[in-house]
Amino acid sequence: MKRNILLIGLVILFASSQLLAQSERDLFEAGLQAYKNGRYRAAQEQFLSAIQQYPEGRLSTATRLMLAKSYYKLKDYGRAEVVCKYFFTKHLRSAYLDDMHHLLGNIYFQLGKYEDAVQEWLWVIQHSKDPRLKRRDGEYIFHTMEYYLDEQQITRLRREHPNSVFQGLVNVLLAKKMLQTGQEARAKTLLRQFLREQPNHFYADEARRMLGAPVAESLGRKGFLYLKPSSGESRQVAEEIEQGLAYAIREYRQRYPGEEINLQVAEVEPTVVSAISVASELIENSDPLCIIGPINSDQCAAVSLLSRYEGRPYIIPLSSQTGLARVSPYAFQINPDAQTKGRFLGRYAVEKLGVRRVAILAPVNEYGESFVQSFTEEIQAGGSEIANLQWYYENSQDFTRQFRAIWRTGVYLTFQDSVLQEHPDMSDEELKTAYKEYLDLKFEPARVGSRIDSTDLPATGIDAVLMVIRSSQFIEYMAPQIAFNNIRATILGNEGWNDPPQLRKYKDHLEGMVYITAGYFDPNSTNYKVFMNRFRSQMNTTPELYQLLGYDIMKWVLTNYKPGMTREKLRDRLENTTLYQGILESIQFNSTPRVNDKLTVLKLYLGQILKLE
Repeated sequence: MKRNILLIGLVILFASSQLLAQSERDLFEAGLQAYKNGRYRAAQEQFLSAIQQYPEGRLSTATRLMLAKSYYKLKDYGRAEVVCKYFFTKHLRSAYLDDMHHLLGNIYFQLGKYEDAVQEWLWVIQHSKDPRLKRRDGEYIFHTMEYYLDEQQITRLRREHPNSVFQGLVNVLLAKKMLQTGQEARAKTLLRQFLREQPNHFYADEARRMLGAPVAESLGRKGFLYLKPSSGESRQVAEEIEQGLAYAIREYRQRYPGEEINLQVAEVEPTVVSAISVASELIENSDPLCIIGPINSDQCAAVSLLSRYEGRPYIIPLSSQTGLARVSPYAFQINPDAQTKGRFLGRYAVEKLGVRRVAILAPVNEYGESFVQSFTEEIQAGGSEIANLQWYYENSQDFTRQFRAIWRTGVYLTFQDSVLQEHPDMSDEELKTAYKEYLDLKFEPARVGSRIDSTDLPATGIDAVLMVIRSSQFIEYMAPQIAFNNIRATILGNEGWNDPPQLRKYKDHLEGMVYITAGYFDPNSTNYKVFMNRFRSQMNTTPELYQLLGYDIMKWVLTNYKPGMTREKLRDRLENTTLYQGILESIQFNSTPRVNDKLTVLKLYLGQILKLE
């Protein structure tokens, strides 16, 4: 009997452990699926939950790697760094050590710690058994040293790391710098020595190119390369952009039947390494004249750096991340960056709307901070002021606290203006005392049974409220707050508000709202209807937002393209382009080099979307 009980207990214990193990795997696989689909916040939460519940689990090393990657994708570089460094103290024999060092190098690069980044990538070169990862990190090291490290830093690294692969990279880099400064004889001597000593080094072909070895003309020389995600939430968007690009190429061929030009499409995984690997391979094999895509901002930054090294025009179709075009003189950002948008709206608010005081509600992220900074600079330069600044996290749904703060500021400023008009010499302390007495008197009836809500008191002291959102999913949470808090001001918005059905749904709360967007088309316009019929007949689908974007991008490039032109000539023509007025997107570079600054101003009026500018 005791033996049976013991056996039953062992079975239960075994089954329990199996269930626990399965539960850990469930959490990990749920996080992995979310990560693959580009839902990095959900992935981070799943991986963190797995670590908290199973800190010593069988999947703990893989989970910590994916947790760090998720933080990296969320641009939470501080937490990603912490996870990496903890991993090094806990899992010294893990098979994922090289991946963690590679990731930490990427983190340091994003933080501007370029020498530290090179140190981490060097660890990978010296210890990893993955030849593709070693080659990729070697390329990262080369370009980082080329653009971000000075001669003293490079010399120190060379002395500290006698690794032959790294020494070869440094030799090629020094030779390149010698060629740039006119020291051709010294450069060629160094390159020939490098090739004698390391003929199979992965940078040997680059050394041969620098020596002037002939390179055969590629059959793809007249083509354009489009990089699109192979999976994830952005795949549908990317495919629609591809349709627009393809239709523009088709139009060009019909107009110039003797001109052979093509669009090459390549899929990339949702990682920086994949984007760089695919782009590098296709540049080497088919030598495209110009590269377009992908959509992810991190991948765009990496390919932008590659375009600088390769000297090849690169079109960034969707990302509004500030600074992408500064990475490379060959990079062109079609969606105006957050800085450009904030500057434009700030200037419009002052010059066209005449606002004096503005309250701001914006997300705590790179986009929100960049938008607010440039908007504020324009507001203040125009003699106006920011009366209240409120921030929110991207996963927020409750904005009660922020709108109450804006309401309080608006009510106080209304009182202040009224009092100072009669008593202009009143001090700030006297104003605050008088304001407190005013509120006590205003809401005194509430103490004797009368019901008075504070929101019955309108906030009129602020001229405009700017609400910055990255997605229209926030409209349902923010729009009612304006009416509920009785804030009477012009509502300003960024492109996240460009969702006409949602705006019409909340038109009573948002009446008179003014917002900006880079892409806008009128579905009732004659131009669109003519284009729609042509597109539909050849592509068997009705063109919408992203098909139009793809078409406008390719049409703009082809407008500046001439048969037989070099990459450098195309780059120059694109940078100095005259205003291109597309069906959806207008393109011109005025305020910032190679960052499109053409924006449309729209207004919600009686449930209709009106174009103001």
